[in-house]
Amino acid sequence: MDSPADGPHEPADPYRWLEDAVGPRTRAWLTRQALALRDVRRQTDDPGWAALLARIDRAAHGRLLSPPAEAGGLLFRHEHQTDAEVLIVQAPDGVRHTLVDSATSGRIAAWQPSPTGDLVAVQRHHDGYENGGLRLIPSHPGAPGESLADAAPFPAVAFVGDWLLYTAGTRTQHRLAARRLDSGAAHQVAVPVDGPVRLSLHAGWGEYLVLRIRPAAPATPDGLTWWVTRWTGQTVPDWQPLDVGHLPVTALALGWSRCYLAAGRVFDIDLARLARGQDAPLLPVGSPDTEAASTVSALRVMGPEASPRLVVLRRTGVTRRLDVHAPEGAPAPGSGFTWQARLRLGPVTTPSAGSGGDALWILADDPRQGTWSRRLASHVDLRGFSAPGQGTSLRTLTIASRDGTAVPVTVCDPNPHARHRPAPTVVTVYGGFGIALEPTWDPLIAAWLHAGGRVAWVHTRGGGEFGPAWAAAGRGTGKNAVVDDLCAAAATLTERGEAEPGQLAVLAASNGGLIAAAALTRTPSLFAAVVCAAPLADMTRYTVGGLGDLWREEYGNPTDPADLRGLLAYSPYHQVKEGTPYPAILLVTGGNDERVPAWHAWKLCAALQGATTGSAPILLDHHDSSGHYGRSGNAARRLGAGTLGFMGAATGLRPRIVGAAGHEPPGELRRGEPPDTPTEIAL
Repeated sequence: MDSPADGPHEPADPYRWLEDAVGPRTRAWLTRQALALRDVRRQTDDPGWAALLARIDRAAHGRLLSPPAEAGGLLFRHEHQTDAEVLIVQAPDGVRHTLVDSATSGRIAAWQPSPTGDLVAVQRHHDGYENGGLRLIPSHPGAPGESLADAAPFPAVAFVGDWLLYTAGTRTQHRLAARRLDSGAAHQVAVPVDGPVRLSLHAGWGEYLVLRIRPAAPATPDGLTWWVTRWTGQTVPDWQPLDVGHLPVTALALGWSRCYLAAGRVFDIDLARLARGQDAPLLPVGSPDTEAASTVSALRVMGPEASPRLVVLRRTGVTRRLDVHAPEGAPAPGSGFTWQARLRLGPVTTPSAGSGGDALWILADDPRQGTWSRRLASHVDLRGFSAPGQGTSLRTLTIASRDGTAVPVTVCDPNPHARHRPAPTVVTVYGGFGIALEPTWDPLIAAWLHAGGRVAWVHTRGGGEFGPAWAAAGRGTGKNAVVDDLCAAAATLTERGEAEPGQLAVLAASNGGLIAAAALTRTPSLFAAVVCAAPLADMTRYTVGGLGDLWREEYGNPTDPADLRGLLAYSPYHQVKEGTPYPAILLVTGGNDERVPAWHAWKLCAALQGATTGSAPILLDHHDSSGHYGRSGNAARRLGAGTLGFMGAATGLRPRIVGAAGHEPPGELRRGEPPDTPTEIAL
């Protein structure tokens, strides 16, 4: 694979040898890093953090990790339990049965019940690997399950009639496979585009199947096509083109014979006409005036075919809005429910195969209070709906970036009375791939807030908060602006008294880890502590290994001289400067990370250790048996407590004594009950 580092004008790369992950020199270096980490933690670890995390973990027992699903009269729940995540099926009489337990079967990466509720298709990942394969698990105890070993990692799955369709193959090259649920008969399904492709599937209550096809690699918007067919089990379906490839589709949902898709606004398409080869125009739904400034992030169709209802989740900046209305209508002003943190929609209920449902579950996060869920029935009036407790604990600031661009920052205070007081503050960021940064409940964040700290989410350019233009502004050479956004936000938080000098820490992962590391090397004095998990760091070689070759549209082509100059302007590894007093830094990696090779952080760590003139520790926490999505079990608890201790030691935050009067975990977690007790909104 080509890389600028292989050319005649390669940038300096003194730690290239660390890319040999199994070489003796690298392994010896990793051993020294582990010893250094152990020595520092012996001095800085505070057992109070581990105790607080354990208390929060017990209080959060039963917390939902994804929205529930109802199928065939059964309720499926993906829950957190002590040291594990589980997938549970609950019968109408309340009897619960565990289908999957991550303590024995690996992390639950994806799951979807059949319309009848007879089985669940589950993908599990082991030891950090994002492996493929699907397990078909019966919902009734004692029935044998089946394995589909050819399923791709993170497969697209669709149930249509008696059939299960799914994407087989690798992460980047898909085939379409079909399997009859009653007989187990299976075959490969022809797709209408030749060559290596990646596929997405969409199905509703009827017999229509929508297929999205894009080139396998490198990932570009060119060549994206959509197709529809009336599925009857064919090996070679009669695929008909769905002419929406030119639209920026952000959400899609199928009913019986109609498709609703969001592309700036919502459109309605008659799939029955398309499947017969007839023309079917895009019919706008609702008023463009109410939708111009928002992005639809999720769509669902509920109710009978004759009078369906649309459930629309929109995002405008840092606010999410949920509406329910008829397709021919539009939400009335003030009729929707708004929320400032993550808000997710589950699938529409399926009472039985071939019957449309009239309800779905929503799942909402509050970083301080926990998570809560509600069952939404069709024709619900959201005007009287409010979150449990005292509502959201979040507020929004607006800061000016270096070029004057207004950038929102979501802030969560440790308690309602601390709003105007400075506090040790953790700043987090993502800033890429058009993905909006959403405040969520997380045990580490909950512990920081409980200890009296503050948390700030910086909604930089590159994310999806303000639509395609905002995302594009942080793409390619625009990544420099993303780094500027984070630096400006950190400086403003101190200037406005949210934190005192020396009280800021930044905590970010993946692309966010890249942005945090770039901010660290650009303005080292901004933060007292920096924690980056699985970051890219050598941007001249990001296409080497992992999934980097799929990311050229996001970062640019390192073999192109102009793009290379843009990459070098913020590449953390290349921006390390000799003789600089760097702050406390913790880099976290996993040996089984299949997205970002661990050597990115290793090279950055070595460069920082060799360049700093400060006394603050620069540490690596590497775990051979974890991947891009972090650790589990004891390893996760140790990392969480160690990270909190590391940031707390640098910013002056200590955990409160768990169990002391007035120091219980906040909100719903104070009661030790699942904060997401199911409640249906009255019609």
